[in-house]
Amino acid sequence: METIIQIMKKYDFSEMETRVYTTLLEKGNLTGYEVSKHSGVPRSKVYNILEKLVKKNLIVVNKSEPKLYHAISADEFLDKLEKSVKNDLSFLTKNLGMIKEKDEEEMLWKIEGVEYVLDKAEHLVKNAKESLFVQVWHENLTSSLLEVLQQAEQRVDRFVLILFSSRHEYELPLEKYYIHGFEKDKLADFGASWINVVADEQEVVFGTINEETQVTDVTWTKNHAMVNLAKEYIKHDAYTLKVITESPEELKVKYGKDFEGIREIY
Repeated sequence: METIIQIMKKYDFSEMETRVYTTLLEKGNLTGYEVSKHSGVPRSKVYNILEKLVKKNLIVVNKSEPKLYHAISADEFLDKLEKSVKNDLSFLTKNLGMIKEKDEEEMLWKIEGVEYVLDKAEHLVKNAKESLFVQVWHENLTSSLLEVLQQAEQRVDRFVLILFSSRHEYELPLEKYYIHGFEKDKLADFGASWINVVADEQEVVFGTINEETQVTDVTWTKNHAMVNLAKEYIKHDAYTLKVITESPEELKVKYGKDFEGIREIY
């Protein structure tokens, strides 16, 4: 119930309105007194709430005595809500789209919270038109992010994805991706997993995500130097992994069973 209340609040329904509506939905026709009794909404407030719901077309009232209240079905309510949301989104798409964004290409913007970071990454992937360069950990691949990555792989001309996994889970419904495989060393370097998404060589989301604490240190920017650096980092990862994939035995002889010699550069 608490989850329903929180979601309904997003669409301008108070907690008491939600409790009254769901009570009528569950119990059927009720008087105002009965609504108050079953919903827990005080009698001093229940009639005002009922009137608000009548005006919002969520409940109807009979024309005779005693006055009874009846909730419209959940399906009808959800249809009305969906229509309203679609109309609002259509209006915003048309009118916000007419407002030209002012580019702040040199600024670096901090984005906080795992959910917001992944939402931002998903937005970049979804709207990429020509190229997409990605480094991502399997643990951060939500179903919606994976879905837009699948779509992008088919849509953009240049698609490169480097996959990391602390649990060595490397199966993805994609074709153009490289398995990193050196997670232990990279975690020692970074101290946390990270995400790196470069879309159309125009903007990037890059930074670390601590799985244990859920703390993020992530930047979003259109700064040309940062975008180029992030893109080249992914490309060079792909170059190295391609060579390792194509010539594993020769490299093991030269650099060791786990290619540990490759990292000896100092």
